[in-house]
Amino acid sequence: MPQRMIQINEDRLLSDLRDLAQIGATAEGGVHRPALTEADLAGREWFRQSIHQAGLALQEDGAGNISAVLPSVEPNAKTLLLGSHLDTVPNGGRFDGALGVLAALEVLRTLADSHRSLPCHLEAISFTDEEGNWIPLLGSSAISGNLNRESFTQPRGSKSELAVALARAGISVASCLTAQRNLDEFLAYLEVHIEQGTRLESSALDIGIVTSIVGIRSHWLEFVGEAAHAGTKAVAERKDAFWGAADFAIRARELVLAHFVPGVVNCGILELRPGAFNIVPARVRMSLEFRHGTKEQLAEMEKELLALAEQCAARFDLTLNRSPVATVAPAPMHSGVQATIAGAAEAMGLSHTRLMSFAGHDPQSFAHDIPTGMFFVPCRDGISHNPAEFTRDEDCIHAANVLLHSALLITEGALA
Repeated sequence: MPQRMIQINEDRLLSDLRDLAQIGATAEGGVHRPALTEADLAGREWFRQSIHQAGLALQEDGAGNISAVLPSVEPNAKTLLLGSHLDTVPNGGRFDGALGVLAALEVLRTLADSHRSLPCHLEAISFTDEEGNWIPLLGSSAISGNLNRESFTQPRGSKSELAVALARAGISVASCLTAQRNLDEFLAYLEVHIEQGTRLESSALDIGIVTSIVGIRSHWLEFVGEAAHAGTKAVAERKDAFWGAADFAIRARELVLAHFVPGVVNCGILELRPGAFNIVPARVRMSLEFRHGTKEQLAEMEKELLALAEQCAARFDLTLNRSPVATVAPAPMHSGVQATIAGAAEAMGLSHTRLMSFAGHDPQSFAHDIPTGMFFVPCRDGISHNPAEFTRDEDCIHAANVLLHSALLITEGALA
């Protein structure tokens, strides 16, 4: 990086990452800090204290989102929002989410130390329950207005357990619904995250600029055949529901590899009935999930995969029942923000590429309403949601410096 360019405080950032990793630390070297657990509450308190120590303003809302704010000299200015999440999956890693929050905090501290007069407010936020311990993207969905009472009707866990967990954090369903903000107040939203894949590492690249967070569609497929004695029914005469399901799983992989790369498909749940050694399966219920970067690609994948399922059922003289489960719309990142991140990386001599995110992240809560951007830094072997998750110090430093200079470019009018 050119010496005259402002840089984050490397030691301070790395110290923060080490200190936060001690909260919920596991014997395997990972972190267990699921949303609204005691460890998560301790992480939140650590973040509050860090904000106070930095001399920044502390802001909290009814959904439990916690922010550091560096105010502009213009009280009615818009806000540039930076952030991620501090919660983890069970027995997860030290960098997923945490790097984005701490890099954002370090950007604010660096600019506060420089005594710059900023034309917009800067806010570094930690969103509640990005990982979906209870409700995926709860905090960012609350701010963007994508959360409603129905969102709380089928939490991951019982409704009574959710109520206890919310109360433990001093919030409630009612308070969460008060967290919505006027999105016109935001200039843009920026997030940095570890890649959770191997594309950057395998290409020896520093920065991956996200073009889109993929959409997700899922279905239940039920292949229906006929139960029979597994010893006396001739193989040629069987209506084995499992054969239809297995045929579909293999051919779905081949279909996606042939026509939809870099799209992905997964069959993660398989239930056989009656479920005995000596009975030909009469029914197989399987989950189908597929992901791609645009609604057009998702629609085409859905058409082709469901047609394939019908073909596989017919091949084995089965009937097919299918029902949609959920749809998450693709979230394209703002082209101007992508260009801004690229400019910041180039100014620091860092290599970069454009890629899609195949995991869900908080930016998808904002992408359709405000200029939103996200970028990745490498993680070793692509391992994430695992105690072995690791990102090198230099990549963490790159993350914060690119975030800093992307933020400065936006405050200087890069999106105008």
